[in-house]
Amino acid sequence: MLPMAAAIVFANQTVFAEDNKQKTLENVYVYGEQGETDTATKLDLTIFETPQTVTAVSRVQLDEFALNSINDVLDYTPGVTVEEVETDRTYYTARGFDIVNFQYDGVGVPFTVGNNHGQQDTAIFERVDVVKGAAGLVTGLANPSATVNFVRKRPTKELQASGGVSVNEWNGVRVDGDVSGAFNERVRARLVIARDNSDSYLDRHEDQRDVLYGIVETDLSDSTLLTVGHSYDSSDSDAVLWGALPLLYSDGSQTDYDVSTNTAPDWTFANSESNQTFIELKQYLSERWTLNAIYTRNDYKYESRLFYVYGAPNSAADESGLGAQGSDYNSEEEQNIYDLYVSGDFTFAGRDHQLVVGLNYADIQTDAASYYDNENGYPTELGPDWAKGNYPEPVFDDHDPATETTDIKQTHKALYLSSRLNLTDALSVLLGVRRAELTQEGQSYGGPSDTDAEETVPYYGVTYQFAETWMAYSSYSEVFKQQTFVSDQFLPLGANTGENTEIGVKKSFNHDRATLTLAVFQSEHDNLGEFTGRDPDTGTAFYAARQFEADGYELEFAGEVIEGFNLSAGYTKVNIEDDQGNDVRPFVPEQLVKLSASYRVPAMPALKVSGVVKWQDSTETAGNGVEQDAYTVADLALKYAVTEKVSVGVNVKNITDEKFFNSLYWDQAFYAAPRHMQASVTWQY
Repeated sequence: MLPMAAAIVFANQTVFAEDNKQKTLENVYVYGEQGETDTATKLDLTIFETPQTVTAVSRVQLDEFALNSINDVLDYTPGVTVEEVETDRTYYTARGFDIVNFQYDGVGVPFTVGNNHGQQDTAIFERVDVVKGAAGLVTGLANPSATVNFVRKRPTKELQASGGVSVNEWNGVRVDGDVSGAFNERVRARLVIARDNSDSYLDRHEDQRDVLYGIVETDLSDSTLLTVGHSYDSSDSDAVLWGALPLLYSDGSQTDYDVSTNTAPDWTFANSESNQTFIELKQYLSERWTLNAIYTRNDYKYESRLFYVYGAPNSAADESGLGAQGSDYNSEEEQNIYDLYVSGDFTFAGRDHQLVVGLNYADIQTDAASYYDNENGYPTELGPDWAKGNYPEPVFDDHDPATETTDIKQTHKALYLSSRLNLTDALSVLLGVRRAELTQEGQSYGGPSDTDAEETVPYYGVTYQFAETWMAYSSYSEVFKQQTFVSDQFLPLGANTGENTEIGVKKSFNHDRATLTLAVFQSEHDNLGEFTGRDPDTGTAFYAARQFEADGYELEFAGEVIEGFNLSAGYTKVNIEDDQGNDVRPFVPEQLVKLSASYRVPAMPALKVSGVVKWQDSTETAGNGVEQDAYTVADLALKYAVTEKVSVGVNVKNITDEKFFNSLYWDQAFYAAPRHMQASVTWQY
C-alpha cells in the first residue's frame, strides 16, 4: 500500500556541508513546496516521484491562514479530519482511520496513547508533510491512515529575523519572533519564541501556549555536520471539557445548546508540557554515501483536574438528571529514540540506484494516575444549572497508590532496508522491509499490560513515468502497530495488523510548480481497537478488537496555477465496513472537500487575498445515533504589505457563522467556534 513510499517518504535530510551540495527550496510562494521532500523520504523522492498521496503545507500557508496549532494545520489539510472530542484531547483521521504516525524531521515519535493532548504550536516548523496511507517502514508504525512529518526550521547562513503580533476578539494576544544566522563560517544557529494567550468562545475557558526553540549547526569538518536542538512547548488551559455536552434528552430528542455552553467549572484545568532534545551527526563518507546518527529525547507531562458530566437531561425546560464525577489525572512519558542509517547511490547494470539500511531503537516509559474524592464520593445528580460551572472542587486523595492507573514500559527494536531500483529511465521499483520487535510490560488500570510482538513488514512500490509530466504508481505494505488500548476487562488488545494498497497517477503542471494526484486505495485492519465506552467508576476508555475494511479514492491538487495564484484542493471518498459488511465508524465523513487559494492582485501587488472552503458529508455517532448534516465552513484572509518589511493582515474564520459539532467521535460533543476575527502585524528583516 503506502508504507515504504511513505516510509520512503519520510526521514532524510540531505545536507551537504558545502554550498554546492546544500539543497534549498526556491524562495517562491508556491503551495505544497514542490521541491524535493528530503525530510519526507530517506530515498530523496520528490512529491511527484513518491508512490503515495503527499500533502505539504508550507510556511507560507501556515502564516497566510494563521494555522498556529497542530489542530489548525490538520483541519486545513485535504483528506484529514480533526476529531476534537474535548477542548484538550483530539484524534485525527485519514482514509477512515486514526492517525497515529507522527515524525519530527523524519524521525518517528511513538504516539502511545492514540490521541493528542493540549494545543501544540506550529511556530517552530518550516512546513508539515502528510503522507496518506501506511508509512511504517522507517517509523515502525504502519497504519493505513497517514503519517504526519513536522519539519523543523533550520539555521540559515544569512542573517534573517522576523516577528509578529496578532489580536483576536476574545482578548487574545499572540507574539512570536524568529532570528537566524551564522556566527562564523562553520557555526549557524536559530532561535524561535512564541506566546499565545486568549480567552475563548466557550464560557470560562482560557488557553495559553508558550514555545521556545533553539538549534545550532556546526561543520566539524568539510564532511561532518553536527546539529543540536531543543524545543519547549507548553499548553495551559482552564475550564476544560472532560467529555462534552449531552446530545440527547431522556425522551430521545436531540439537545441544542448555545455554542458557548461549557460543562467545566472554573477549577478544572489541563496543562501539558513537551520537551524535545535532538542530536544529529551526519558524516559524508563520499560524494554518494552518508552515515546518519540521530538521538531524540522526548519528555511529556500532563496535569489536569477534570469534571465529567454524563447521562441525559430531562428536557429543555428541566435540565436536571445529569450525573458527574471529578478526577485529578496526571501522566508522564519519557522516550529515548536512536536511529542509525547509511544512505546513498550505487551503480548497477549501467544505472544509478538508491539504498538505505538502518537500525532503530526506542524505549518508552509511560506513567499515569487518576485520583478521586474518596471521602465525599461523586454527585449522583446535577441540578438544572449545570452549565454555569458552579460545582465545587472535590478533595482529591492524591496519596492513594491504588489509583495509579498506568505503568507501562515499551521497547521498540527494528532493522530496516529500503531501495529504489531504476530499471529504465521511466520505470522504478521500490523495495523495502522492516523487521520489528516490540515488548510491553507493566500494568494499566489494575490489569496486566504485558505483551510482545514481532513482525516483518514488507513494502513494494512501482513508479512509471509514461510521459514527461505524467507518473503512474502503485504501492503495497502490510500494517503493524502495537496498541496500549485496554478492553472492558482492563486487558491489552495487542498489536493491530493488516494490509494496505494504493494505485494512482500524478500530473505535473507549470514547470513542476504544481502536482495533481488521483489515487485509489484499499486497506484491511485486524484487531483494531475501537472505542466502546467508559468505565462508570474511573472514566477509563474501553476499546474492543474489531476487523475493518476501507476503500475509496482521493483527488488532490497543490501548487501555483499561474503567477501569483496558488491553489490547494482535495476531494476524498471513503467507505468503511466491518467483516460482516456493515458500515462502521459513521463519525468519519464519507466525502470530504477542502479547498484553499491565494491571489496577489495585479493592480495592487501589495495585496494578497486568500480563502479556505471546507465541506464534509453528514456524520453520526456510533453509539446513540445522533446525526449531523453535511456542512460548509469558509475562511477569509487579507494581507497587505505596507512596506517591504512590514505587513498587516486580517483573518476571518467561519465567515458564515455555521453552527456544527467539532466531532461525533464520541456520544458527547461540543460546538466549533463561531465567526471570529484576528488582526496581525508582521515584520521581516
